[in-house]
Amino acid sequence: MVNLSLDLARFIKNLEYDAIPDKIIALVKDQVLNMVASMYAGSMVEGCKVIKKTAIEDLSVFGSKDAVTVIPSGEKLPLQQALMVNQANAISLDYDDYLFFAHTGVSTVPLGLALCERYKLSGRDLITAIVLGNEVTGRIGASIVLGPQNGQLWSYVHLASACTIASKVLKLNEENIANAFGIAMYLSTVAMYRGFMGPQSKLLTSSVPTRLGLEAAYLAKNGLTGALDIFESPLGWCNFTADVPITSFINSALGTVWVTETISFKMVPGCAYVSPVADCLKEILEKEPELDYREIEEIIVEASVLMSTMDDLSRPFTNIDELERTRSHVALNFYIPYNVAVMLIDKRLTPEQLSPSRIIDPDVHELAKKVKTISNMASTTETLGLVSSINILTKNNRVIASFDEAKIHELDMSFGAKVSIKIKGGRTLGAQVKNPAGSPKHRVPIESKFRKEARNIGVSENEIDTVIDKVHDLDKIEDVGRDLVPFLCHSTCSDGPRDFG
Repeated sequence: MVNLSLDLARFIKNLEYDAIPDKIIALVKDQVLNMVASMYAGSMVEGCKVIKKTAIEDLSVFGSKDAVTVIPSGEKLPLQQALMVNQANAISLDYDDYLFFAHTGVSTVPLGLALCERYKLSGRDLITAIVLGNEVTGRIGASIVLGPQNGQLWSYVHLASACTIASKVLKLNEENIANAFGIAMYLSTVAMYRGFMGPQSKLLTSSVPTRLGLEAAYLAKNGLTGALDIFESPLGWCNFTADVPITSFINSALGTVWVTETISFKMVPGCAYVSPVADCLKEILEKEPELDYREIEEIIVEASVLMSTMDDLSRPFTNIDELERTRSHVALNFYIPYNVAVMLIDKRLTPEQLSPSRIIDPDVHELAKKVKTISNMASTTETLGLVSSINILTKNNRVIASFDEAKIHELDMSFGAKVSIKIKGGRTLGAQVKNPAGSPKHRVPIESKFRKEARNIGVSENEIDTVIDKVHDLDKIEDVGRDLVPFLCHSTCSDGPRDFG
């Protein structure tokens, strides 16, 4: 009889660093640089500063003796508080990574760093932990892809991410790992669109379930039991979470197909479909560097139906009054008209374009009114075409799907876009992008993103070079807490390291 939790447990317990393909290790090193860059950028966001202040002040609520490091400011906080701050930094600008099917990096990288620091583990241990988190979390996300939520709003996948990484670090046996999943998924977190779309509450999307997942692993270690069939039971997690659960994804080709290979890195802040639009605008601006936004009559953006759907969801929360009330850029991460307008005015799209003063500039919002978004069925079909790279059949009214080692290379988790700009006088400028920079079929050096965000928080070039070298040689690091984490922190971000543990 198939038991999905035990299948995952065997994979988690038995996977060793030497069994991970070199290309997957290389992607995970990029993932570390990508997420640290996102944490650097996010640390400047007002909501993240509120969360950090709360974490420091409210030790009586979250107290623990096991202090780990806040990145990039360097304070030492109890494990749960440090994770709350680091994961808020990681997710705040929607500047993270995503794969088939989950935004894994916002939990796997901060948690992997924290636990490897806490238990004095090596770079190889960190890589293995992150790979496991990606592989398990991606599969669990895929199992509920036919459901009412998607993308970052799947807060509950981080329960599994935390269970996976903590179970590996704590060296739990198979039964205890399966129990940890049973405990964590029973307490499934359900995030709501209204709290996600707009206000600062979105910044807690991954840290709250991570906390529960961690607690589940420690409870299982000490003997607490959970439902071993929590995923596949008719009364279990998949049936509760998805309209059409695809439980077969959860244990499909573990250790032979690596969903980490489908990872996409974002080179600009914003939801996935913002990236190809930004690439189109970059191409147009390179050809027309003196383009005057005041001469623009209309901007037409064509992309997949996901873009127009998210535009509709975010639009009520993108007016200046609402942005001033929430003191949050979050809704704009999903709103194409704002991103197009600010990029055409500023000639770039960076975290700076999401700063408190920039997001309420009337000129930007006036230009945004000229942006028209259209659902392009060709782009939608290309996005949905990834389904052809999966083995799918139906049996007894159930969807059964699995990964194929020969087809994983076709799982291109990217989105295409087309942009046309009508200028006064009758001229039209245009560009089309199928695979945005950072996607599986358009890999670019992640070091450039890391350098940019590190410079923005005041890190010197020598320090930047040191971090990049250390991440490239991550497999040679003996103690992550001693030999890597301190180099990710910088005095420009605080009054210096302080121990609150």
